[in-house]
Amino acid sequence: MKALDLDSKEFRRVMHNLHLENLKISSDMQKTVLELINKKTSITPTLIKDLLRHGKV
Repeated sequence: MKALDLDSKEFRRVMHNLHLENLKISSDMQKTVLELINKKTSITPTLIKDLLRHGKV
């Protein structure tokens, strides 16, 4: 899988889907998520909750 960035089609699709659900994440959080994805970290519900609550993993 290629490394994603803020302008990649796949990441823009995710952001669009979040927007449709009335969810927004800050640009700092977007960068954190991209770093985790590019490190091939498993994205779990717990990870997402921690990010939303604390802004970090």
